[in-house]
Amino acid sequence: MTSLITFCFVGFTTIGVIKAITNFKLRKRMIEAGLVNEEAIELLKDGSKENHFSALKWGLIFFFGGISLIAINNLDFYYDSSAAYGIVIMATSLGFLLYFAFMRNEIKKEEAKNK
Repeated sequence: MTSLITFCFVGFTTIGVIKAITNFKLRKRMIEAGLVNEEAIELLKDGSKENHFSALKWGLIFFFGGISLIAINNLDFYYDSSAAYGIVIMATSLGFLLYFAFMRNEIKKEEAKNK
């Protein structure tokens, strides 16, 4: 199990670093080519905002997943019982729902600001 977690961590970290480097190079080439108009700037801003909210989503999911695992440990459930699975699924779903509510509020704020 530890090797799987290590493999996933290294894989996701590698993908994140490669993505950051390629985004940097793309932005640098766009600036050097003179493609710095309002549309290009807005496109680059939206990507960073999307990554910010994606991190929030995964942070909420992992946070509530961790809380569910702590609850399972403290309630002395067997890790393979259906109650343990139910607690984990409900907690991660709660994380998704909180993210959805937050994003809905953010979209409403953006629409009100643009009107």
